[in-house]
Parts: sequence; structure tokens; C-alpha cells
Amino acid sequence: MRERENESMTTVLKAQDVTVSFAGRTVLRNAQIQADSGDVVALLGPNGAGKTTLLKAVLGLVKRSGSVELTRDVGILLDEGGLLPGLTGRQHVHSVALSHNLGAKQVTEMLQLTQMEYAADQKIKHYSLGMKRRIALAAALIGEPDLLLLDEPANGLDPEGIRWLTTFLKNYAQRGHAVVVSTHHLAEAAAMSNKVTMIRTGQTIFQGPTTDDLEDHYFDTMGEAQ
Repeated sequence: MRERENESMTTVLKAQDVTVSFAGRTVLRNAQIQADSGDVVALLGPNGAGKTTLLKAVLGLVKRSGSVELTRDVGILLDEGGLLPGLTGRQHVHSVALSHNLGAKQVTEMLQLTQMEYAADQKIKHYSLGMKRRIALAAALIGEPDLLLLDEPANGLDPEGIRWLTTFLKNYAQRGHAVVVSTHHLAEAAAMSNKVTMIRTGQTIFQGPTTDDLEDHYFDTMGEAQ
């Protein structure tokens, strides 16, 4: 993978006052998130807090108000990763590569990078959850985007896979990219991120550096927001 040289820190995502309502119910209210090159930002909050909705809102996948500045070069892993069970893993990644005018060489590189080349010609319907997450990540990485937006990417990964993902995302950011990872696993967030955004009941309640005592910080902040 290429390294971006001589680049100063660049803001690739800045969302302010993002509000989303469904059927008259407000699910995000004035939410904020920012990511700069070199960042791994952990988007934290309990189930139902609005993490996935915030990612979809900044991508324009749901109707929202507020201000969003977003690089055009984004790799995405949301929900089930857009996987079609009748395709092989290679076919899925290749379909994404075609949209970037990239070919088989780049597909093979991403499959190797995510340790999925060995199973790339099996149909996705036969994959475990962890294998599906790796293939979806391989597709998100096509073209080495400035920004990765990843919704619970560690779902289904075993401890070895989580360690690999943590190391990979930190290294990816260190090469001048940015990563936003939504999760409710605090140990995972502490290991991989340098910044956190905490969200509760659709509102951003903290943005700042990842602290050494992230678990205590998280529960203290969530408690204060009640």
C-alpha cells in the first residue's frame, strides 16, 4: 500500500449539528464528528445511540440537516457490507474495483491484505461472519481511500482477527489516511484509536483524545449525560 508523503494534517470529515428524524421521531440531534488525516476515531455509544445513523447521515444516505464536509475519497463498511450471497468474495471485491477503474491486481492485493485470498473463490453464502467482514473491508480498501468509515468492523472476528484489525487500522492511519470506527467495545476502541467521539441518545456528548482510562472516562461521561 502506498504511503502519503509530505502531507500536513488534513480534515477529511467535519460534521456539525447533524439532525435526523424518522417518522417524526428525532434520532440524531445536533450531532458532531470530525476526523483528520492520521486519526483513528472511535465512535462510541450504547446500542441504539445513533452511531450507524450518524455514519449514514454524513454519507447522505439518510435525510439530515446540519453541515457536513467530507472528502470524496471514502471507503465504506456499513451494515452487511453490501454483500450478495451468490457471489464469490473475489467477484464482490472486483465489482467494487471496477467502479474505481481498477483491475485484478488491486483486487488480489486487497484480498491478500485482509488475509482472504485463500477463500476468495468461495461463495459468500458459505462464509462465516468474520470472513464476511474481511471481504467487506477488502472492498472498502479498494483505491486506498483518504477516509474509511467502518461500522462495527470487528463483528465476527476472533481475538487474533481483532488484533490484526487493530494493527492494520493504526498503520493505515499512520500512512496519512483517516479512519472512523463505530463500536461499543471499549477495549477495542482503546487499543486502536487516538480520538473518540461519544454519542448517547442521538447527541454527541464528548469529542477528544483517547485517554488511558477510557473505560472509566466513558462511563463517567455517559453518566453525566443522563
